[in-house]
Amino acid sequence: MDFRESRLFKIGIVIVSIIIFIFLFDKIIMPWYVDLGDEIEMPDLVEMDVDEAKVALEKSDFNVIISDSVYDANYPEGTVVEQMPVAFSTVKQGRNVYLTVSNGEKPIIMPNLFGMSPRDAELKLQSMGLKLRTVLQVYNDLYPEGAVIAQSHPKNEPVSKNSRITITVSLGEMPSQKKIPNLIGKSLSAARQQLRQLDVSINEIEYEENNAYLPNTILKQSLKEGSAIEEGNEINLVVSKLEENNEE
Repeated sequence: MDFRESRLFKIGIVIVSIIIFIFLFDKIIMPWYVDLGDEIEMPDLVEMDVDEAKVALEKSDFNVIISDSVYDANYPEGTVVEQMPVAFSTVKQGRNVYLTVSNGEKPIIMPNLFGMSPRDAELKLQSMGLKLRTVLQVYNDLYPEGAVIAQSHPKNEPVSKNSRITITVSLGEMPSQKKIPNLIGKSLSAARQQLRQLDVSINEIEYEENNAYLPNTILKQSLKEGSAIEEGNEINLVVSKLEENNEE
């Protein structure tokens, strides 16, 4: 039998071929592949505006891909929060660069304050990172006195953190015969609103030092609660203010 046709010879040919292939792959093919394109240092794109980052990358012939967007209170909307490859790594020009972009701080979903007391509404807003701006008061036949009947931002709508919310509170049913309400303990702002709806003018406001109440709280009223309101009625109010420290 011819040795070149033997099984041992064929196995030898296969082994030599594999060795030659490994040698060529390691010494020629891989170095050639690695040398394709120029290698440069990847810039730091984090905190950069995404449009600026795109321009910088495209100048170096990179292919920019926005791979994700996330809410992140630490980065303004439209800035890069993550990149791949990472900054300062050595990469080839022309490769894909993946960017994650910030959507800014996650918005707060406006709660439903209807039917709450003003105090409960204020506590609810504070717990969600919102603030109470103004409390409006109106007579309303459908809601009991002291219930929130309107809010300046609709429920379930996104609002920014620290947004200031105005609520409207019911004074209850408008009396059939207008009478002077009890204003003691109410804020001056609330008293003004209620008196305006009853067509009663404030004639004079006197301020009295009193640390037992919040500033601008009604302490006294000149017209008695329950007295009939007549055309041209005017009322005088005594309102609290903080005591002044008299230092000599």
